[in-house]
Amino acid sequence: MTVESLKVESLSLVDELILMLLDEKGGYFHQVPGWQLNCAVVGGVLAELSFRSRLDSDLTSLFVVDQSETGDPVLDPVLKEIADEPVQHTARYWVERLAPRAESIVDLTLDRLVERGILQHHEGDFWTPAPPVMHRQQYGMFEEDATDQFIKARIGNVIFADEVPEPRDVVIVCLVNTCDVFRLIFELDEAAEERIRFICQLDLIGRSIAAAVSENLVGPIRRHTALAKKIPTVSLTRLLRNPHVRDGNLNALFGSLAEEYGPVFQIRPPFSERMIFLAGLETNEWMQKRGRMYLRTRDYFGDFEKVYGAAGVLPALDGADHFRLRKFLSPAYSRTRLAGQLDELYSRGRAYMSTLAVGDSYRATSMSRAMVNAQLSPLFIGVDT
Repeated sequence: MTVESLKVESLSLVDELILMLLDEKGGYFHQVPGWQLNCAVVGGVLAELSFRSRLDSDLTSLFVVDQSETGDPVLDPVLKEIADEPVQHTARYWVERLAPRAESIVDLTLDRLVERGILQHHEGDFWTPAPPVMHRQQYGMFEEDATDQFIKARIGNVIFADEVPEPRDVVIVCLVNTCDVFRLIFELDEAAEERIRFICQLDLIGRSIAAAVSENLVGPIRRHTALAKKIPTVSLTRLLRNPHVRDGNLNALFGSLAEEYGPVFQIRPPFSERMIFLAGLETNEWMQKRGRMYLRTRDYFGDFEKVYGAAGVLPALDGADHFRLRKFLSPAYSRTRLAGQLDELYSRGRAYMSTLAVGDSYRATSMSRAMVNAQLSPLFIGVDT
């Protein structure tokens, strides 16, 4: 990737908002509650449409002034939905109505940033700046018309160096401030916080959209009913008759139960507490995107750490901490590292195989376990096995 390749297309306000909210070290967004993040992302879309002269607003409503498509797959569906509405509504109404679209908007934006070589995607849905971008950011190699004109550095100059902000920067400051993320990005003193409040008052569209987002965080206009559907129970007879119980394929077992009972179901074993299961394709997709915020390994190791006076034991690391650990250890498991150890690997393999008898058959699982134990036992307990 070259500097020239980054200049072909400028970043949209939504792109820059996503980059601003992304925790580069943790590989995912700063801990912003889901509804808060959704409202901020939708606010960014509305602001971008306004900057492209498709939307305008007054004190009472937000309305379309140009229905022509922008060519941006993130913006055009939102523009069409607003244009098709026969009645005008406030920005606050549209922020809440469009909030369920935010997840797909974030996915499209992240994919686009990866395609353009600005972000790098890692297994487990983590994102970090691509190496060339990271190096330019680290050494301050900024250019005025580069598409990745690093938003955090630019906003930092607006806040701390009193640079005059562009209208787009004002909107980003408003939205990020609404998410209460600045304290996680910069070290703020009283003067910086006052500067942020001042910037948030500079632009009418930014102020109105940020106000709409803030109002929705306090109390949504369109009240949603709570889910009251009873969790279905899998009978023990039905469970034991499932063919996958006999063949031991647990993935297929719970997958088939999810198809029959839905993504959430419960099993009530005799003389034991009920067990609630989340299974199926929809659940796995949700886990991939949102599970890190609700199902955390460290919650289950809390008592263990208290008993042993430990903090941050390796099995309890998850989310951003696990991503950083995996990134730190990756060179030790790289192809280059393995290639340098092939002679020793062949030697140990041949030594173990010399103990095998010709013509005998062995189970791959038990054989592999024995070979692994032969390597680990001297390291862990000082005994050859």
